[in-house]
Amino acid sequence: MRQAQKGDTVRVHFTGTLDDGTPFASSLEGEPVQFTIGEGYLIPGFEEETIGMAEGEQKKIRLEPERAFGEKREDLV
Repeated sequence: MRQAQKGDTVRVHFTGTLDDGTPFASSLEGEPVQFTIGEGYLIPGFEEETIGMAEGEQKKIRLEPERAFGEKREDLV
């Protein structure tokens, strides 16, 4: 089975949760998110984690701040 590569356009469902399991975003109630891997549409760590996945595959990942939205900045709160 073919695996996703950089430059491929893919469609995925996702649920994002905090460390305590509280969900903060999900696509499960609607359409999957469609993006081209490597174009920067989504956070870098999420796009990188889709590389190598095959159609129908499920994967649980944990993104550290530097691969997601960055460290919390108190000056922006």
